[in-house]
Amino acid sequence: MKPIELSRIDLNLLTVLAALMRERHVSRAAQRLHLGQPAVSHALARLRELTGDPLLVRQGRVMEPTERALALMQGLGPALEQIEATFRAQADFEPARAAPVFRIGLTDDLQIAMLPRLLRALSVEAPRARLVTLTVCYRNAARHLDEGRVSAVMTFLKDLPAGARIRKVRTARFALLRADTAAARLTLDDYCRRRHVLVTYAGDLCGTVDETLNELGRQREVAFSVPQFGSLPAVLAGTELLATVPEHVAQALSAQGGLRCEALPFESPSYQIKLAWRAVTDKDAAETWLRKAMLRAFND
Repeated sequence: MKPIELSRIDLNLLTVLAALMRERHVSRAAQRLHLGQPAVSHALARLRELTGDPLLVRQGRVMEPTERALALMQGLGPALEQIEATFRAQADFEPARAAPVFRIGLTDDLQIAMLPRLLRALSVEAPRARLVTLTVCYRNAARHLDEGRVSAVMTFLKDLPAGARIRKVRTARFALLRADTAAARLTLDDYCRRRHVLVTYAGDLCGTVDETLNELGRQREVAFSVPQFGSLPAVLAGTELLATVPEHVAQALSAQGGLRCEALPFESPSYQIKLAWRAVTDKDAAETWLRKAMLRAFND
């Protein structure tokens, strides 16, 4: 193994290596770094010369790291994040004048329930800021954070990457959405007799509410499943189908007209919505402002 001479190390090369390790693709690494592809390819060539190792080897459409590359990043990754965090903590942020690009991950329901208010806050308080929103779920939110695709996520969370920060936002419960015009509220018998639409990322026909019904010795007929809450107004329109959804999205969709929201005819299950962010942005003034704006947008 060829030893590395510290005097020959260019820190810019290390940021390129970190981007390549995350993206496993030269073009995507170039986009992340706001560089041209030739510049990234040249930096990789210099890294290979410096280390005496290929570092990343093409396999199909991606590049897989060698053992040397993995060992390097195990030590360099935390150091690079600490350097980034130190510089971020020193940067001032004036919302009215700054022009940051924020990248956040939200579930479909939160995009409906809080994203419009967040966008209005950005327009008024930070008019030059730009926002990129990626759709996440509990299955991939941690990976998006760990890979640096987003700086913050708001969702139901199971796992988080090491060092991530987290804050509890709200206990969420469920409510009923319906498009029919019958005035009476549904009884439990009515609820179980009617056909249902389930919104699920997993593409199945059973959810948390079905587990609660099973505990009551009851069951419902889930006739359809769809992957997004935003499709419910069109799916429910003109039918007697029911949809049981988080209360915040039920209120947001019913406020648009065409649907009405009512309480479930049984005790609703609950879950925790949390806000999580990359540790490297913990002291970043702009990211701190963004997280506060996200909390205000959801809790107002």
